[in-house]
Amino acid sequence: MTSRQSVELPNTAAYVPDRDTMKLDIAKLTAFLVANSTGTGVLICPGGGYSHVSIVKEGYKPAAYLNELGIDAWVLDYTTTLNATAPIYPKPENEVFAALKKIRHENPKIEKLGIWGFSAGGHLASTTLTNPKAGLDFGILAYPVITLEGNYTHTGSRDNLVGPNATAEELHDLSAQNLVSDTTPPTFLFHTFDDQAVPVQNTLMFAEAMAAHKRKAQVLILPDGPHGLGLALDDPPRSTKRSSTTQSPIVAVK
Repeated sequence: MTSRQSVELPNTAAYVPDRDTMKLDIAKLTAFLVANSTGTGVLICPGGGYSHVSIVKEGYKPAAYLNELGIDAWVLDYTTTLNATAPIYPKPENEVFAALKKIRHENPKIEKLGIWGFSAGGHLASTTLTNPKAGLDFGILAYPVITLEGNYTHTGSRDNLVGPNATAEELHDLSAQNLVSDTTPPTFLFHTFDDQAVPVQNTLMFAEAMAAHKRKAQVLILPDGPHGLGLALDDPPRSTKRSSTTQSPIVAVK
């Protein structure tokens, strides 16, 4: 049996490691809790290019999938340019840290906590995952925006987050491949080879950084498919390939 409840993250100050304390805009956190939890939980960050949040396909549906595995899930509806003016950084970052704090405070029985991000939500997830102060146990990155630098970035996500005039230093510091360290948790990544919106090189950059730091990672690259597949529930062949591997990082940390 699954219960579902939404709460708003209020306009209170939130501590963001290595950055000034900022005010939070309203963000909504929806909990999908199972009666007999395995003790593992996942915070889900849907995509949308930082222009909106694909809340159903990349939020509620993955949460339901995790519930089938006995895993508690929370879906974060974070600030985008739909409800704020670009550049929106650091509002999404503040909100994801506030969400993690709330999850831990209200669910002390959670033994392992991970983060799952799709597309631009994968950027938010990857920059959180690579921050040791987030204290995460694992990550899942689905066709993620990893880099804000160079030709392989998703320009819409970049411009919505930091604006078109961000400095080279700012872009470097918010590119997740530059943030991987010797403490980055195990990560599973999946992408399609011919993704026309977010090039597969984003996933490869993160995987290469994980290898350089000798961190555990598993990568699934499907030969074809459009951006924004979600769990590919309407595409049985891809869904089968995905479902056989997506739970592997979760199983590995139980």
